Amino acid sequence: MKITVERNTADDSYGRSHPYIARVEIVSATMNVGTVYQIPVFVEHAGLQKTFGVDACGYRVTGKHPQQIIEPLWRLLHGLVNASRLPHYVFIARRARAVFPVYTIDSEVMAITQGGPYFRHVELAKVREYLTDFLHEASVLGERGLSDKLHVRGISQTTLGLRRPIFYLKKRIAGQTDFWAPVFQAADGKTIFAYAANQRRSVPKAEGMEVMDLWELVAQSLIADGRLQSKFDLRPDRLFPHLWEAVKNHLHEERPLAINHTELQQYRDGLHWLAVEPRPDEERFGLFLGRTAADLAQTVQADFQRRGLLGNQS
Repeated sequence: MKITVERNTADDSYGRSHPYIARVEIVSATMNVGTVYQIPVFVEHAGLQKTFGVDACGYRVTGKHPQQIIEPLWRLLHGLVNASRLPHYVFIARRARAVFPVYTIDSEVMAITQGGPYFRHVELAKVREYLTDFLHEASVLGERGLSDKLHVRGISQTTLGLRRPIFYLKKRIAGQTDFWAPVFQAADGKTIFAYAANQRRSVPKAEGMEVMDLWELVAQSLIADGRLQSKFDLRPDRLFPHLWEAVKNHLHEERPLAINHTELQQYRDGLHWLAVEPRPDEERFGLFLGRTAADLAQTVQADFQRRGLLGNQS
């Protein structure tokens, strides 16, 4: 692994706040020989003092001079190499300020803990569940269900920076095994993808319809794998506002769906009925889908019942 620090030639506000680029070339440290990462080097001012640093894979390295970050960055990245690869994801416990690397190895994902056990499964959701249970027992996350939780972030394959999922695909059916997969935009900006049923599933961007296309693709792969009974048991959740607006442009609005004392906006796309649940605390949107209006109402009611949102319906 060869690391050099170069001047950032961008002449804009970003270039001024990130005046250098740490260029990381993989020589032999991982299986991706020849890969080059371009990590922005930020600068912070405290009076007359300057601090330079980089954020890589969820970790921060700093120094008083740009060249001083090379050695600790080299040690960090070498320490993160596992099974001849850098992590694809990290789980972050915000309150505990802890980061747990997650690796994609063949058809499985694996999360590791420093000096402790590792957790491996074909689904990211199960790995998060195993790791969460362990961290509760180790008092890292506090009391079960009450305190901190693990947030997933992808790792950019160009800058090693963290990337938030653009939405999630979730299956939460009482009495069945959960499924949970974050969806990311690919580095080239042309496709979106998630890992499901032992493979990376991707679709091209299509002015919002990529959400429905990936939902359909992942649902069919899970049905074929015996882990989903109906595609309507899988739902796109926590969409960013701009993404929901793009999806909505392809829908025909119907009258609202009323469940107990809650009203959800309801739509059709020609093949499905769809209801949207705003998440005001997160500025995200969750979607429910059904074959008919009646099917959709049953799906929403079952989910609200599972989450304890129906209250007294008398």
